[in-house]
Amino acid sequence: MKRFVPYIIILYSVLLSGCHDTLALPEEWPRAEAERTVIVYIVADNNLSDAVRGDTTEMVRSKDLIPENVNFIIYLDDRTHSPVIYELSKQRGLQPWKRYDEELCSTDASVMLGVLSQIETNFPARHYGITLWSHATGWVPRRNTFGSDVTPGKGEGPNEMEIPVLHEVLAHLPKFDYIFFDACFMQCIEVAYELRDVTTYMVGSPAEIPGPGAPYGNVMEAMCKGDAEGIVRGYDSGYPDERNIYPGVLLSCIDCSQIEPLAEATGRLLTPFYMEKTEPSTAGFQHYCSRLNKYTYYFDMRTTMRRLLSDEDYAEWMEFFDKAVPLRTLSPSNEWRSDGLCNAPYVRDPSCYGGVSMFVPTRDYEPYGWNVDFQQTSWYEALGWAATGW
Repeated sequence: MKRFVPYIIILYSVLLSGCHDTLALPEEWPRAEAERTVIVYIVADNNLSDAVRGDTTEMVRSKDLIPENVNFIIYLDDRTHSPVIYELSKQRGLQPWKRYDEELCSTDASVMLGVLSQIETNFPARHYGITLWSHATGWVPRRNTFGSDVTPGKGEGPNEMEIPVLHEVLAHLPKFDYIFFDACFMQCIEVAYELRDVTTYMVGSPAEIPGPGAPYGNVMEAMCKGDAEGIVRGYDSGYPDERNIYPGVLLSCIDCSQIEPLAEATGRLLTPFYMEKTEPSTAGFQHYCSRLNKYTYYFDMRTTMRRLLSDEDYAEWMEFFDKAVPLRTLSPSNEWRSDGLCNAPYVRDPSCYGGVSMFVPTRDYEPYGWNVDFQQTSWYEALGWAATGW
């Protein structure tokens, strides 16, 4: 998972030089420097192609929330046409800025870097925030980690992006104030640790998100202000939805500047339970999917530590956790629901809910290769898991 991909710089320049496209607006580029450029990167060339219309409609309806000194840019790749970069503003509404006349694989590193670099160059700002919108399943390789693009001719689909590759793309851009994952399962500590140097805050859900995703009318103001905690509160305020189909959503905000101290404390207090490849029972851990044979590598981080640690050690650890995860939300019903993998999921012990997931190795995972995959993560190295034998 530590693949280094400097080749993407060369690839994206070659790709763009051979890609015919049109700039729709006859203006001088680049723009004058703005206070913030907000990017919404939508990978919907999959079965979410219809769902994306609801979110983009919400964004357009909420255009009056975009300040004049903020660029709001949407990259949209769905099944209906080749990708388009739009600018959304209070004055002009939604305008196409760049149309690609050929299909792109939006989970390809060279494509993503090319798109984001063009946006950053032409819409410069003092601050940047990005929303990554698509299917996702967290950090585990070959499991649709982020994005799902079924672009013809790009291999047997769908095509996905693993987290170290995403990190390498984002590392070539200005540091983001926040990364907002409007996608399932991305708020796991392994992802946050991998991305800790490319963003200040990370916002997302440790579980499946509701089918409609974020209520953008409730979050756009916070997105434009760079207010990560405001994004969490706005998203949470949209659920339960008006029809009560989706009872809630699990969300949190991670302060990436506090992850290193949390990693030190977690490794020091957690790994003694796993020495000599000991395997504590996971029976009391909060899992984030009911299809246990496929998604149990997601356990609530706080609940896991509460079940293992003494009261004294847990209190010490919580001081680090509260700084690293300053906000987590939970619906009044303790439930969340999507349209996909999990049936009637709920948080069994709200008093220990942390809003961030964590992997712990078990022998049950060996047939899937997840324990070996875990060994390649930066989080594994930071915690000193190798000393345990796992």
